[in-house]
Amino acid sequence: MAKRMTDSEKWKKKFFKSLCCKYKLLWLYILDDCNHAGVWDIDLEVAGLRVGEDFNEDEVLEIFKENIIPIDNNEKWFIPKFIDFQYGELNTDSRVHQSVIKILEKYNLNSKSETVEVVETVKKSVKRFSPPSTSDVFEYCKERGNNVDAETFCDFYESKGWVIGKNKMKDWKAAVRTWEKKDSKSVKSKVQGQILEWKKARQIIENQ
Repeated sequence: MAKRMTDSEKWKKKFFKSLCCKYKLLWLYILDDCNHAGVWDIDLEVAGLRVGEDFNEDEVLEIFKENIIPIDNNEKWFIPKFIDFQYGELNTDSRVHQSVIKILEKYNLNSKSETVEVVETVKKSVKRFSPPSTSDVFEYCKERGNNVDAETFCDFYESKGWVIGKNKMKDWKAAVRTWEKKDSKSVKSKVQGQILEWKKARQIIENQ
């Protein structure tokens, strides 16, 4: 069983005090579930089941702010203060620390100065997804001249939490274009079916 130090002073700190119970539980869960380098594989669905709440990724990012940093194409979150609290200064002679250093190097977070630099770069470069409004989708579909129903599109992905497969949607316009292709194929198939039925009916008439 893995054991970690916990900050008994966190209940007095502004960040933690400001969280509602739901997000206090999520923060504690992430601290327990992340690896020993402070890197967490994002899985808010499982976190929600274990905590007993539903979570929206964009909302979590907004609430936790600089306390978590998206890395690895936004597939993982890094907790910048985790290393300092758990280990202090990392020692290359320590086996445990060597393992941590290896993970940090994998994500280019292998020193304090580099961590700060990468964190700032990632914070500037990560583009957080914001769900579109029905009017946004309608205008984009109008611009492309497709037959995608904007309201149906938004209702569908809203019910799924704006997730495609198991991954959070990153580009709603790309999703619209995918629907556009499917819609085009569906229309084409329908027309071909109607033509086939028309040919069959004409053949029956000619044979009478």
